[in-house]
Amino acid sequence: MWNLGLSDNLKWNIFKLVFPVLFLCVVFSGYSQENAEIRKLKIRGNKAFDNGELLEKISFNKASWIGKLFFKQQPSYYSAEAWEMNKAQLKAFYQSEGYLHVQIKEPELEIRPRKYKVDLLIRIVEREPVTVGDVDFFTFAAGKEDSILMDGAWLREKKTLKTTEGKRFRDENVSGDQEAIASWFSSLGFAYVDVQPEISLSRDTMKAAVDWNIEKGPSCRFGELTIEGLERTPEKAIIKQMTIAAGDVYSSGQLAQSQKQIYELGLFRIASLQAGLTNRELETIPLKLTLEEAPRWTTRFGLGYGREDEFRTFVNVGYLNFPGPTMRSNFYAKHSALEPYRFEAKITKPSILGPRSSLELKPMVRRRKERGFESFIWGGDLSLHQNFSDYLTGSVSLYFERVDIEITSDFERSLRDLNQSTYSKNGVSLGLLYYTANPRFDPTDGWSLGVNTRANSSLFDSAYPFFKYLFEVKRYQPVRSGLVLAMRLKVGSIRPWGGGTVTPFEERFFAGGSQSVRGWPRQMLGPLDRDEIPIGGNSVLEGSVEPRIKIFGPVGMVLFLDYGNVWRDANTFKFDEIRFAAGTGVRVSTPIGPVGIDFARPVFGDTGKWQFHLNIGHAF
Repeated sequence: MWNLGLSDNLKWNIFKLVFPVLFLCVVFSGYSQENAEIRKLKIRGNKAFDNGELLEKISFNKASWIGKLFFKQQPSYYSAEAWEMNKAQLKAFYQSEGYLHVQIKEPELEIRPRKYKVDLLIRIVEREPVTVGDVDFFTFAAGKEDSILMDGAWLREKKTLKTTEGKRFRDENVSGDQEAIASWFSSLGFAYVDVQPEISLSRDTMKAAVDWNIEKGPSCRFGELTIEGLERTPEKAIIKQMTIAAGDVYSSGQLAQSQKQIYELGLFRIASLQAGLTNRELETIPLKLTLEEAPRWTTRFGLGYGREDEFRTFVNVGYLNFPGPTMRSNFYAKHSALEPYRFEAKITKPSILGPRSSLELKPMVRRRKERGFESFIWGGDLSLHQNFSDYLTGSVSLYFERVDIEITSDFERSLRDLNQSTYSKNGVSLGLLYYTANPRFDPTDGWSLGVNTRANSSLFDSAYPFFKYLFEVKRYQPVRSGLVLAMRLKVGSIRPWGGGTVTPFEERFFAGGSQSVRGWPRQMLGPLDRDEIPIGGNSVLEGSVEPRIKIFGPVGMVLFLDYGNVWRDANTFKFDEIRFAAGTGVRVSTPIGPVGIDFARPVFGDTGKWQFHLNIGHAF
């Protein structure tokens, strides 16, 4: 040691001063990250699941200054205790997905002492997952193997199960299969069926064998039905919606279907149909239906603004059990720049041809104001609606409309065959819709396929007989967590028939605008006259490809490529005349759907100004 000539007493005094400081520095360096705000959060080593999916499984999150300022997004704070909780969450998720030997390494921290923030890096070693080995089913009756497992219906049901040999073992699949097996047996009358999986893991092969042990219990039937909560609605209307009756073989599926059909009457706030299952395993099971009728009067009112329709407002008033004991009445009024006024009344008679059908009478009057025409229409339609399944609906309508129209284009008004400004339309329209998209206002998965046809003058003669069809398909494909690819294609045509030579102006197709090809103003893509006034066409083709990306909290963005055009002639689709537009937009999720701002312009050789669109909801 160096001898600095200091006395022992002075050395001791210096030690007493320096040691506490050194001690505090060591302690602070070890715990400076405690309760620091997480500025950045990254995950590395994950191959089976992307970062977005893993971040949804833990409580740690990062909050940007925009999120904190405008959306009250709360940041996460790092601590050793919080880390252990998040580590356990990650490990539990991986193990539920079959990665039993996953390793979550200790976090790598980069401290930002000036702002008391920390960047967090989590490294994961996934290792090989467990796969499903042999899958067997066992159920016994009177001590012998039950022949029900040899039935063709069971063999078909077995093919729908997700826990199958060779697939990655997942807790979610096992629990889902357990529910599906129990539901299948209960649909055959085994109300007290008990299904339990017995799982055996081989650590040598990393395969899990699954034995399903099924205790059927007694075969049961439905008993008497007790109804509570009816005030305005007659009991016979409820019975008409039921698919089951006393003495029928018990079925959980039919029980759920009956509850659904009662609720579809549109008269109840709550409809709960429960089977009286008890520990005594009674073979005759009583039913209890608990109802709470919806308020008789309802009123909805809304205000909004859009780039095309500008200020808009609506009011919707509903009145239940009128004019009949199971009927519903609605009155709807709307105002916007595109529709200065629109009034509709709708009277619905449910269960007209069966529990899942309804009849609607809808008189209306409306004024429409577009760039190429202004119209006043009054009339109505009588429609029969049928739900064929939870996803497929159809309708057939008889309609009558009286039209008074003023066409802006001098050229169109000069046409000899389009010389009537007041005329009637009548006919039959058909519609079919297959819809699995979910959630409804901001879909992230599923399909929408719609077909609509209209045969004008099919009831009695009118000025402009025509046949019109429109087909539209939409697909919402989840790519990874926070990314959905939305696509659509629309094709339609209108053709005069009989003695007709032209189509009514207001029935024609137009393209361009916030819900069409967004690089063009509303109705400005397609046939125009010499004064640049849209005159519409008899054929349309449109489509879009739109990745929807979640950024943080309720905020997302979209990138899109729209394409399409309108042609003058019927059934004419010239692919070399397709026009394209590209753009981007911002979406903010709200309880009534996303609010969106889009910017787009023509591309691939077309020139034009940037278009700006502001709307509630996605473009499709």
